[in-house]
This record gives sequence, C-alpha cells and structure tokens, in this order.
Amino acid sequence: MPILTIATLTLREAVRRRIAAVVGALSIALVALIAWGFWKLNAAIPMKEAAVGADSALTILLAFMFSVVLGIGSAFLAASAIAADVDSGVVLAILPRPITRTEFVLGKWLGLVTLVLAYATIFGTLALLGIGLATGYHPPHPVCALAYLVAQSVALLSLALLLSTRLPALAGGVLAVALFGVSWIAGITAGIARALHADALAHVAAFVGLLVPTDGLWRGAVFDLTPVAVLLAEASRETSNVNPFGVTSSPPPAFLAWSFAWLLVVLTAAICSFRARDL
Repeated sequence: MPILTIATLTLREAVRRRIAAVVGALSIALVALIAWGFWKLNAAIPMKEAAVGADSALTILLAFMFSVVLGIGSAFLAASAIAADVDSGVVLAILPRPITRTEFVLGKWLGLVTLVLAYATIFGTLALLGIGLATGYHPPHPVCALAYLVAQSVALLSLALLLSTRLPALAGGVLAVALFGVSWIAGITAGIARALHADALAHVAAFVGLLVPTDGLWRGAVFDLTPVAVLLAEASRETSNVNPFGVTSSPPPAFLAWSFAWLLVVLTAAICSFRARDL
C-alpha cells in the first residue's frame, strides 16, 4: 500500500539522519543516570514512607521532562515532514506516481507516530524498570501513563503536521511548541482560578485547554503515576485545590472522546490543506 510505503520511507529517513541512533544512545545513558540517582536518593532516606513519597514525586518530575522532550521532538519532526519535502522538490517526484496527496499525508503521519510510539515505549519502559530495580518503587499504572504520554505527543505531532502543509519547517515547529506551552499554562491557570473561585477565568482557561488538549492528556499521565495513598491524602485536604499542579482524578470520558475527535479533525484538516496547496 502507498501509505505503508511512505511510512517506511519516513522511518528510513529518521535512521539515515542518525536521529534514532543519537536519541537511542542518549536515552540509554539517561536511563542509567536516572537509576543511579534514584538509588543514591533512597540510600540517603532512612524512612521507607518518605522514600516512597520522594520516588513518586521524582518519577512524575521525570515524566514531565520526558513529555516535554518527546512533545517538542515530535513537533519539530512533524513540522519538517512535509515542508522539507516541498522545499526540496521531493514531492514533485513522488506525487506524479500512483500516490495521492491523502496517502502521502497519512503515510507521513503513520511513520512519525510509529517512531514516537517505539521511542516512548522503549525509553519509558527502561526508565521505569531502572527505577524499580534501583529502589523497588513501581508506579500504580505505568502502562496507562505511557499511553497518555504517547497520546499527548501524537496530538502535538498531528498539529505540527497540519502546520507543515502551509508553513516552513522552523515556523511550523515553533508555532506548534508555542501552542503546546499555551495549553500547559491554561491548565495551570485553570487550577489557580478554581482555587480562587474565579469562575469566569477558570472557564476561559479550560476552553483554551480544549483547543489543544495536550495538558489534559498530561494530567492523565500524572494521575496514573501517583500512588493511591498520595491521591487520598490530596483529596482529603481542604486546600488540595490550591495546588495547580496536583491531580486527584483521571480525565473524564468526555474529554478523551473530545481528544480523539480533535485528533481526527486536525488530521483531516492536514489532508485537506495539502490537497488544496498549489505546488
């Protein structure tokens, strides 16, 4: 199928540019450093309960770092996926063949999603295994947390791919990352507004967060990485809503349905935009 052919070529291009090799080598070194750091931390904390709390907090912090790196990397990879081929004239050699523009966009998207999924699964699994071997700590729902992180990156990747059908690679990547940051800030603002009972601001921030649902997906990952005891402690505090970074519940099904529909709309818009573009 042409879609699979384009996806395979996209993966080969990542290998040819040594993106996979460089990222893989850095990830292995980072996993070793993470395991060593957690081992030293637990050796310095005599109380088991305190060590579990520290391990949980650091795991979420590392997951946040990983989500930012994965999201930004996905955005810039997708931003150049189509724009670079248009600028270099590669599409003029590919599209006259029996490959439609729709198949070209879907093939690019599928190849990039496969790359992100493989990297997130391998690195996330190795990091969590390293933490478990070094400390004995295991997050409650690691598979669901990784799924949320992948979904967040796929959403940002799809948005950047849409932008790449009209904008140069650098401009599309910067804009996608900026929208990613806006979504995160909107989530923080909504939490602060709810704590201060500023309902109007909370509603506006929540609406902005729905325009690019990456922050809501990230909060799903936080929930699945947080131990039950910590969630119960947060929920029982009268001031729990003051913490804009805290998460006490998983994303509702309505939000997950919206995120899936949003992804389909963005991908469809990318196809329509590229089909209407004058090459």
